[in-house]
Amino acid sequence: MWIAVAGAVAVIGVIVWSFRRNTRGADEPGGRPGWDWESRLGEDARVAFMEGVRACHDQVGPLSLDEERGLLRIVDPPRLISLYLLADRFTGRGQDGLHDPQGTVRELVAQCVATEQPGVLHLRADWLSGEVDGMDRSGFTAAVREIVRPDGASSSGDESVGCLEVTLPGSPDEYANTALLDLGRVVELYEKARAERPAMPAGALLRDVVFGLINEAGPGLTWARPPTERHRTALLAASRPAT
Repeated sequence: MWIAVAGAVAVIGVIVWSFRRNTRGADEPGGRPGWDWESRLGEDARVAFMEGVRACHDQVGPLSLDEERGLLRIVDPPRLISLYLLADRFTGRGQDGLHDPQGTVRELVAQCVATEQPGVLHLRADWLSGEVDGMDRSGFTAAVREIVRPDGASSSGDESVGCLEVTLPGSPDEYANTALLDLGRVVELYEKARAERPAMPAGALLRDVVFGLINEAGPGLTWARPPTERHRTALLAASRPAT
């Protein structure tokens, strides 16, 4: 169960919107193709929720909406927030959300900005300065991306804030899902492991570190939506060290 922890933050900026259609979305009233995370909201709640999200840039700061992956991206401080998480919590507010969607969404987003939790990834612009074992930001991102490659998955890395996003395909009975990996956390674990195992080849050491982070499923890894066992197993198997 995802637990909300109170907090608040205020920054300034602009908002960028994505309007791509999700081919796996459910049909909604009026023939409008919907996104899976929107299915958590009734029609009135969906309209109110989107009104609240669109107003957030005035109080919370620069953000963009990735409807296809189900993510809200905050620019400063850099955060990734699950739209599944926000939609569930908005629904839980009942009539309060419908009567004051702007205030409700602003409060929910501020809580996520303030506190990292399942469905929320806190990132940082200074995640890697210089190099580690000869790998700069680009090289380190590419090396982790090469490790975390489940069959059929697609991935993208944001070197500016140290994030790797791995989208695993869906199946007839489940939706696609995106795993979010904090590369800054991977760097910290890698440097600690390097101090303990100075002679280990960089590739093998990095794979051990990435596997350990995914296996523990703790800070530094989250998902756009709660993962199925198949998706969790696929991500773990892809990063497993050779025996």
